[in-house]
Amino acid sequence: NRMVYPDFKQRYMILAPATMAAESDPKIAASKCLEEIKLDPESYRIGHTKVFFRAGVLGQMEELRDDRLGKIMGWMQSYIRGYLSRKEFKKLQEQRLALQVVQRNLRKYLSLRTWPWWKMWQKVKPLLNVTNVEEEMRKLEEKVAKAEEAYKSEVKVRKECEALNAKLLEEKTNLLKSLEGEKGELGQVQERANKLAAQKADLESQLQDTQDRL
Repeated sequence: NRMVYPDFKQRYMILAPATMAAESDPKIAASKCLEEIKLDPESYRIGHTKVFFRAGVLGQMEELRDDRLGKIMGWMQSYIRGYLSRKEFKKLQEQRLALQVVQRNLRKYLSLRTWPWWKMWQKVKPLLNVTNVEEEMRKLEEKVAKAEEAYKSEVKVRKECEALNAKLLEEKTNLLKSLEGEKGELGQVQERANKLAAQKADLESQLQDTQDRL
């Protein structure tokens, strides 16, 4: 039921990230964090090198930390779902525009096919061997731009997922290390580790699905 300040700052940084990151002194950072989360002052004591907790308070701190991790995971999942929805919507818009172009061209063709000059043009055109180079270049440039945009979006999502994956792996490692000093809370720690592993697997599945869609 005690923890040295550097360990406290590292483990519970997520509860008050801005406040603790601004403090270089781990002791002051820990004190401000406990104040910010409004923990009962009677449930802990600030020592010279450690912070001391009453029985059960560390479990409460872990619950707060798990809640914050859950919110971050929820935000990440919402971001990925939003990204996929926007991508699908853009695809539908492009298909709708393409259909409108086809319909417009078909109407023009139906109106021109009986025109004598059009019939003559259809006979002469193969002989001219005309290639619209500028139009082909424009289409190629559009394809390249779309591919670059999709690649940048995929790289961004991948980096965010990799960063979160590394964070989750670190949290799992810390949980396993804490088993040595928290024998009485073995079941609770294992449950948190399983939760993190499940969240990690879910995130990896969503990332794979994102890559497949790209």
